[in-house]
Amino acid sequence: MNEMNILFNIENPEEEHKEIVVSIENEIEDNLDYKFLIGMEGTWTTLKELSATTSVLWKPEADAKYSIMVQAKRKESKKAFDFMSKTEYVVGNFYEKLISDIYIDKKEIMVGEKITLTVETKQVPIMYRYWIRNNGNWLLIKDYSSENVMTWASKYSGEQEFLVECKNLDSKNIFDDFMKIQFNVKSVQPLEIMKFKCLTEDLLSGRELVFDVEAIHEDSRMILYKFIKINPEGDSKCIQDYSTKKLVSYVEEDMGSYKLLCMAKDMYSLHEFDDRALIHYTVKPYEEIDIQSFTSDLSSPQLCDTPINLRCIARGGKELLYKFKIKGKCIEDSGYIRKNNYIWTPSEAGEYKACLWVKDSSFEGEYEKSVCLDFMIDDIGNTNVIIDDIILDKKNPVLINEVVHVKVKATGGTSLRYGFSIFENDTEIERIEFGTHDFADFTPGKSGKFKLEVRVKDKYSKREFDCHAVVYIEALVCIPAKIDYILMPTREYYMVGDTIALEVISENTRNTLVNYILKINGHLVEQTNFVQHKNYELKPKSSGNYLIELRAKNKASIEEYDCMKEIKIQVHETLPITDTRILCDKTNFKANEAITFVTENLGGRDVVYEFYLMEKEEWTLAQRFSKKNDYTFMPFTKGMYKVLVLSKNFYKSISYEDYDIMEIEVLE
Repeated sequence: MNEMNILFNIENPEEEHKEIVVSIENEIEDNLDYKFLIGMEGTWTTLKELSATTSVLWKPEADAKYSIMVQAKRKESKKAFDFMSKTEYVVGNFYEKLISDIYIDKKEIMVGEKITLTVETKQVPIMYRYWIRNNGNWLLIKDYSSENVMTWASKYSGEQEFLVECKNLDSKNIFDDFMKIQFNVKSVQPLEIMKFKCLTEDLLSGRELVFDVEAIHEDSRMILYKFIKINPEGDSKCIQDYSTKKLVSYVEEDMGSYKLLCMAKDMYSLHEFDDRALIHYTVKPYEEIDIQSFTSDLSSPQLCDTPINLRCIARGGKELLYKFKIKGKCIEDSGYIRKNNYIWTPSEAGEYKACLWVKDSSFEGEYEKSVCLDFMIDDIGNTNVIIDDIILDKKNPVLINEVVHVKVKATGGTSLRYGFSIFENDTEIERIEFGTHDFADFTPGKSGKFKLEVRVKDKYSKREFDCHAVVYIEALVCIPAKIDYILMPTREYYMVGDTIALEVISENTRNTLVNYILKINGHLVEQTNFVQHKNYELKPKSSGNYLIELRAKNKASIEEYDCMKEIKIQVHETLPITDTRILCDKTNFKANEAITFVTENLGGRDVVYEFYLMEKEEWTLAQRFSKKNDYTFMPFTKGMYKVLVLSKNFYKSISYEDYDIMEIEVLE
């Protein structure tokens, strides 16, 4: 309680040992005695005992912060004092020590790593201000506040130092106390992109292209990757902004030569990127056409008027067209057809050349690939030998080191002989000469594509063979996993809180693993490892577009995945608003009488309503969107009126979801 004003003839002297007059400016009452006391660091000394004198001479002996107390006592009072005043006085260049100590949780950190500074003080409340020194410069990182804890992430390496400044709440000084502490920031291993490759073998329009990037960096660092596609015209498009995902995929709809730029950076890097790499790739409209075989069911030579089935196996393209051309005495041209076989019945003997042209339906040229067979037609010959079917006991593709049993069904001739050949990359690797057995076993010892050629001839035939056929066998380390079906509840409308369950149906279930990836509005939310179970369940907590990617692979597969399917689900916040109706409290309507309309509906949540009124063939807004579901108006003239109500969920940014109109006639 400062009841008296204490004055000094010198305001805060810069030098000690100067004599200072301490006095009382206002005398509260007459007949008072005054006592003067000096306090320093909690110790009080009487400067002058009780007397009627209102001033005293004081000579400070040291630079310090002093407390001056004056007690006043009535002469007849039995109290120690009746009035008291107290003030502070600073002598010399003294400042009060406010900070006891400062602490950091680490003496050494990596660039981008956070360090926490804690200040311990002798009193509260006080204000704190924080600075950081880097390369000899002090940078203010947090201005005065009451927070005694500060967290900082340094973006530069090297020796650095914190400076903490403190001051009292009522202090006019820039600071009353300060303290420093040093720490070291270590640089990180430079980020370097080592590999940037396309994982998709056939780069075709309309199919997913997958790219992968590998970089070397500190194990503890978070690395971000950004991918930008540059089309043949030089226009760029970001297909993935900075993210930790280093495997990116997209579907390219147009053919052409493209470039994909990958920019990589440390999460705490100050640069736009720390390293980058560019990959060039060409997207084709379809898989290159490959004529794998062009054969006839009957071998050359053959008799006139004998139907010869020309057959081909071709891969690639989107929609293949075939043209069979016969060159010789009797010329034939099938024109482009969709069937991959053609029945040729030669009517005259002679030397012929059977040619095949193949192209995609979108190709404008004559052909993309071609191949020809030489054929001799005789006037006389033996009974035709025909291969009716070739049966494999294993479903294609097959596993390596498993025996494939091949059975041949052929007709014609008198006594048939069978020969078998296995080719890999057009090189014969195994051969079984003609014999009476119409079967053979083949065991692929490694993965790859093999061609099995079956030759059949009559025992008495002078030809190399009378007919032959080709079967292609693909051998794999494991059978690729395939998702046949995804079972889901037969629902079309999902809401927040509903359970969405799906089940994967696939062959070879025990050896199939499935990876489930959940994305909401394009953002990755959850990704499982490849797991054995074929059931996945989720309960949406928010509305939006949900995408579930299911990637399946065989346990033994070395591929990232063997097949993939997507499920897209629209999750709604609530049921849609339906059955909006306007109800009225009257059946007869008269001028100058109020009419109230009330709206009700089904579905929705936090539904709002907007009312329009048609009067004299003009619509006017009567009541803006609000939760108020009723509207009252008073017609002043007779005539026809219409009331329109629009309803919608409050959170939806659309014009309306449902509506209703009521027409009334107002009479005099």
